[in-house]
Amino acid sequence: MTFQDYRERIAITAVAESLGYKVNLQKGKAVLEFKHSDGDTVLIDPVKKLYFNRDCTNDRGDLIEFVKNRLSRFNVSYQNVFSGINKVLQSYVNEPHLLKVEYSIPEPKKFDSSRYQIANPSVFKLHYLIQERGLDPETIKRFSPFIHLVKDTEKTKGRPYENIGFPLTKPVSNEVVGYDLRNYGFKGVAPGSDRKSGMWIADFVGAPQRTRNVFLGENPIDLMSFYQLNKHRLDVDNAAFVSFGGGIAKSQLQGALQHWAGVKIHTAFDNDYQGKMYDIAVAMQVSGKDVPLPQKKEDSLLFLVNGKSFEIQVAKISLAAFERASGIRSGVTVHKAASENNGIAFKDFNDIIHPKNATQVSKISTIKY
Repeated sequence: MTFQDYRERIAITAVAESLGYKVNLQKGKAVLEFKHSDGDTVLIDPVKKLYFNRDCTNDRGDLIEFVKNRLSRFNVSYQNVFSGINKVLQSYVNEPHLLKVEYSIPEPKKFDSSRYQIANPSVFKLHYLIQERGLDPETIKRFSPFIHLVKDTEKTKGRPYENIGFPLTKPVSNEVVGYDLRNYGFKGVAPGSDRKSGMWIADFVGAPQRTRNVFLGENPIDLMSFYQLNKHRLDVDNAAFVSFGGGIAKSQLQGALQHWAGVKIHTAFDNDYQGKMYDIAVAMQVSGKDVPLPQKKEDSLLFLVNGKSFEIQVAKISLAAFERASGIRSGVTVHKAASENNGIAFKDFNDIIHPKNATQVSKISTIKY
């Protein structure tokens, strides 16, 4: 059997339960929380057949990654990792009850804007962004037209608590279809938010035909941090900043690139494996190429582009490496966070200015790939 056969026939939830992980349905029924007695906790989406570990950015993926990252928990001997995965999964394929998703998935809530009280913030009201995230008042003032103060009147009775809300809209409409919410010790998304088409947009131009540069990122705070670090060399008055949230839906990417067709595209995603794969996804969409997801091998990725196959080591994955190997030229400029004085590579641009790192960094630059 192939790994794809295993993915189709075996549920991650079943493998997790067989290892002693217990589901806590009080934590949610769409994405399920499974916790082992040793403390290891994973979130599993049984519909998408994906999982991730809150405490480890590399511990995520599908059934194959779940088993690979937990081979030591299975009582099997193996010569190499892939033979071990195969031996483990062979023992599950003849268990028919393991092939079913046994958890009811609730219908997604529709975003109801009427439940929220919205106000325009002063710089003072956004003190979380200054004290906890290292953004300066000038940056916050610059982006404040694209930030709201949000009170959820349904969730909190009496006196609703006020959070910072980054409104999610579509490029062709000003209608708010959701909120990314932030505050001290809190990170969330307003119930029913449209994360497939909605995105946070800070558009300083207002007309795509006059926009010169579009900067794409994973969250608003990262993009604001990128601006703060590079504002003296950015033509902000002719730019738009777009955040897709924690992941990129194909419809989000298509919507943004169709709206700003022909505009210079920049990416400012995280300086990790997923962020580099987002760079490639953007470049392929800009180029009009429909490239299938690469096959992940032990330490490399196998791509198939225009009938041509090639491998890139996971440790060396980047848009530049992909374009060299594929022959595709997208024109996308990639920005990654790093400090010039000691060459430290940070996960994202907010890490550079974050108060916890303030004493470590004296001079910052953007790495362009």
